[in-house]
Amino acid sequence: SIIRPRSRCPHCQHQLAWYDNIPVVSWIVLGGTCHYCHDAISVLYPLIEVLTALIMSILCVITPGMYIPAYFIFFSALIVTFRSDLETMLISQYVTLFIIPIGFICSYFNLLPISLTQSILGALFGYGFLWAIAYGFKIITGIQGMGEGDFELLALIGSFLGIAGTWYSLMVASILGAGVGIIMMSFGKAGRNTKIPFGPFLSIAGILLALLRFTPIFSYLN
Repeated sequence: SIIRPRSRCPHCQHQLAWYDNIPVVSWIVLGGTCHYCHDAISVLYPLIEVLTALIMSILCVITPGMYIPAYFIFFSALIVTFRSDLETMLISQYVTLFIIPIGFICSYFNLLPISLTQSILGALFGYGFLWAIAYGFKIITGIQGMGEGDFELLALIGSFLGIAGTWYSLMVASILGAGVGIIMMSFGKAGRNTKIPFGPFLSIAGILLALLRFTPIFSYLN
């Protein structure tokens, strides 16, 4: 809940005062530590706050006004997913499956630049494609290579971007993920069996593809 219970320190569970919870500013003033127990506060907090402000500002500048509410919801869900999967390797269905119907509704009422049919097919394609890959991988290797949360996340992306946007998002996410994996292995931070969450890369790709739709680059993607 964003209302109750109030924000608390994840270490000492002390309820935070409003002045301890000002985005970015409080983290800087407190020196990256809790006001009460003085344990370190993750740098992810201010980074996500800055990233959110930047993404939403770009959205408002380059996106036609009629589409901003739908994309605001979409981007919010992706940012939450980015944070949760990066830190805990878990993706909540509250920001994937529960948001997909909003994509259908917005596309039906022309609040997205895709039709209802494209939205539904995009969601089905997103879930089904990753499910087929994961299922085939498990049959061949006996290892669960990808979680259901990733299927549901790509389905969410499909409901807002359609099949084409889903495919491009998957390609961009795969390239980003492979690049980060190679860099981590080069510096000895990961091995062949190290699990790297795919959700953050899908989230970044989904946001990029949504924003590119309203730039000249999109014409080349088509």
